[in-house]
Formats: sequence, C-alpha cells, structure tokens
Amino acid sequence: MSRPNPLIVLSILIVTLLGCSWFGMRHGVLLISAHEGDTFHLLDILFRMEQGLVPHIDFMTPLGVLSFLPIEFFLTRGYGIGQAILWSQVLVAVVLLPAIFYTTWSRLTPKTGYFFAWFTLALVLALSFGGSEPGLSISMHYNRWAWAVGSIVILLAFAPARGRDMPLIDGILVGLGLSFFVFLKVTFFVALLPGIAVVLLLKKRWAVVGAAVVTGAFAAIGALVLLGFDFWLRYVGDLLTVSGSEVRPHAGTPFVELLSQASTIATTAVGLMIYLLISRAGHRAEALGLSLLIPGCFFITYQNFGNDPKWLAPMIALMVVLRPAPGERVVHGMDIHTGLSTLSAATVLIFLPSAMTLAMSPLRHSAQDISRYEPMLPALSEHSDIMIRSDRGNTVTALVELDIRGTAWYKYRDAAARQEPTVLAGVELPECEMQAGMAAWLKEISADLARADLPSESQLFVTDLVSAFWLFGDFAPLEHGAPWYYGNLSGMETADYVLAPKCAFVTAARALMVNELEVSDYTLTPIRDNELYVLYSITQP
Repeated sequence: MSRPNPLIVLSILIVTLLGCSWFGMRHGVLLISAHEGDTFHLLDILFRMEQGLVPHIDFMTPLGVLSFLPIEFFLTRGYGIGQAILWSQVLVAVVLLPAIFYTTWSRLTPKTGYFFAWFTLALVLALSFGGSEPGLSISMHYNRWAWAVGSIVILLAFAPARGRDMPLIDGILVGLGLSFFVFLKVTFFVALLPGIAVVLLLKKRWAVVGAAVVTGAFAAIGALVLLGFDFWLRYVGDLLTVSGSEVRPHAGTPFVELLSQASTIATTAVGLMIYLLISRAGHRAEALGLSLLIPGCFFITYQNFGNDPKWLAPMIALMVVLRPAPGERVVHGMDIHTGLSTLSAATVLIFLPSAMTLAMSPLRHSAQDISRYEPMLPALSEHSDIMIRSDRGNTVTALVELDIRGTAWYKYRDAAARQEPTVLAGVELPECEMQAGMAAWLKEISADLARADLPSESQLFVTDLVSAFWLFGDFAPLEHGAPWYYGNLSGMETADYVLAPKCAFVTAARALMVNELEVSDYTLTPIRDNELYVLYSITQP
C-alpha cells in the first residue's frame, strides 16, 4: 500500500505554517471586515478573562475554555489583542502539526495525503469561517480548530493503517481529540463520538479503544483537579441553558431545511451516497459507523452559522482510501471504485468554494489596504492592533417598520401580521433592527452614556445580543452576565442599570429579554430616554 513521502508531507506542513502565518501577520494587525458582532463577543470574553474572571463561574458561555486559552496565553503576556489572536492560531497549528503529519502518513495515499495535510493546517490558520464570501473574520475560530481535530480523529478511526498498525498512538490521538472537543465545543464530542465508537468496536480495535479511554480519563481527572468540580457543574448548566434557549436553537437554517433546501440538497445527497457506496464496497463496519457519523456531521453543520459543510474534507480522503481495486466490487453493473472516485471528485467541487475561501484568507488579509481600516477598540489604545473596515463599521443601516401608528401605512399592519410593539416599563421601543454600523452604534451610545455621568464601574444589563459597552467606557463587565445573551436574564441580579437600545441588532432577542423583564420581579424606572436608547434604574426584588 503506497503512502505519502514523509519528507514531502513535512515540507508541505512547514511551508503552509510559515506561509499562512507570515501573510496573516504581515500588517502587524488583525483586520476584520465581516462578523463584527461575533468579534465583539470574543473580545468581551477575552478581556473578562484578562481581568481574572473565569468562564462559567463568573459569566455564562457555552464554549469551552480552550476556545479562549490559546489567545489568553498571549494576551496576558503583553501582546495586543489582534496579535494575540493571530499568534494563538499559530500555536494551535504547531500543536496539531505532528498529529496531522502522523494521520497523513499512516492513513492516506500520496496525492490525497498532500492535499489533506495542506488543507487541515490551512484550516487552523484561516482568517475566515468559510463559505463563499470573501470577508475577513475571526468568527467561530473554534469551529475551524475543532474540524481540524475532527478530521484527524475521523481518519484514524475509519481509515485502515497503511503499513504497520500502531494502536497505542492511534488511541492516544483519538482520546486527546475527543477530550479536546469537550474543552473546546462539546457539540463536536456529542455528534462525532457515536460513529467513532461504533466503528472502533465493530472492527475490534480494542487496543485503540483502551488507549483512547485511558487518555480521556486522564484528561478528565486532570481537568477536574485544575478547574474544580464547581466549574464543571457551571459548564453543564450553561450548556443546558443554551440548549433550551429560544434565542438560538440553531444558528441559521432549521434542520429540515438544511437537509432539503436547494442550496444544500447536494450535500445531503453526498452524505447518503458516501454511506451507500462504502457499504457496497464491503466495508460494513465503516458503513455502520458512518450511519451515525454523517448525521452527527449534519447536526454540527446545522448548529454553526453559515452551515459550512467542513466535514466533507475528511470524507473526500476517506472515500479515496476505502475504494476497492478497479473491478473488484461491481454492484448492479457499477464498479464501486469508479463510483467512489466520481463521488469524491463531485464532493471536491461542492466544497471548493469554502476550501478556497479558507485557504486564500491569509493572502487576502495581506493584500488589504490598511488605510481603509480603523481601530476596533478606540478606547483601548494598547489594543489598536485589531481593526475594523471603516465603511462597514460606520455605515449605519437599519431595517425599520414603516406601518406604525400615525402613518399612511398603518392600515396594512394587520394584513402583514405584525406583532404588538415592544414595551418595557411603559416605554415603547421602535421596531428597528441594525443591519450594519456596529462600530458607530457602540461608539455613539457609549459617548452618550459618558454624558449621562453614571457612577464609575457601573454594570449594564443590555437588552440585545451585543453588550460590550464596557470596552468603550468607564463601566464594569456584568458580573455573571453573558457576553452573548442565551436566556434566563443572567447577570440581572448584579446589574446597576438596564440599557434598551432603540435600534437593536437582533430585535427577536430584545423582545424575549423584554418579555422576561416584564414578568420578573425587578422594577424598572426610565431615567434617560433619547433617540439612541432608554436607560432604566433597577429596584431589586
């Protein structure tokens, strides 16, 4: 069985690491031109952690600590936040490089292996979430890292060894990979574990299973000792809160539509065909594992904004290595070797837009005209190395309802099935949803709050998904609050004021928060009402 040349694989990995890192860091700053809200969410968490706050203990988030610790490692050593984010990707890439090398060399054919090695490392170092849009974004960086690890674990579990079997190394890497999911984003652990466990058990790879279980047990015990039992209870509590939240049951397309709509039906068909052809190729254990793994991949895709099917990358490699020899398996007149070859080529074409967006993002970052960008955190001069594109940040665009009382359009309101206006403590909030201009929105509201002369270090409960005003003024982060709202009015018990923007970034989330406040025991009194927001004082129950 041919396998990749180890020197070529190593060369590809080193060149990819150095090339993507250099292009990403050439400007000395991190440039953002898409998904600014997700970036502010990330910054909110990172600066809380820099102050010594602990995720889950001091604030709510469903993400694991490994989503932030690589960045925090550099941030607490004096790096600017932009440099800390860029260097964190390099750190993760360096840590994963040996595992990518081993997986490529031990499981794949030469051409497929060279592509897999390049793409998996480029995935870690990308400056885009994927898809086909060319914007620069650090949004959902943890999903890219998780899919790089997921690709390694899937191939180690499903692909046969090419040469001498090394079950101890396989098991340790599988155990570390699955543990990594728990500390990064538990969705990947829940979705991928069943298929991986089934194929390992059906193939009777007991040494791999044993090594994986022992590795996972050591990781769990170590985490329990380092982080404490209360941390894990709070982590589970955050996950349960988010899973039952009305705000974000999914990140975009509903699950049924994801499987059947015109833009994704080809991906669904590919998943079904992979299972069918792998089964017809005689790989019954692998096919049974895929019958659980592929739905898990669909679920992860459904949970992630953009619904980018990154699971296709390891599946392309898996189809190639599980092909029977030409003419060896013929079913209903079709050579399964040809069928899998054709399907893998079609899958490459389906995934190509996302793959090129990811791979080219460091080059696009390097080619940007930095004069078109401005600091994302103007109040924190030491962190001016993260910048937002000026036109996007300051183009204040909103979606508003025109059929309000007193207008010519009001008579159409009932026919349009409009909801009742949102009212908080007697003040009606306009049905206005921001479409762009987040930087201007944060700056302007923060400047007006400064004129309100509130006490220093006041804590704000904001009725919107974006609440990072404490990064723009003399405020404190909301203790026990959630940087991104998931439900339950988290942090309200420690808030000094409630801030209700007149134009929200997600009006559906604002409506849910307002409804929860209205039925709560808190008494709100409007103390400042202008075109930007309503500020309420709070009487605790």
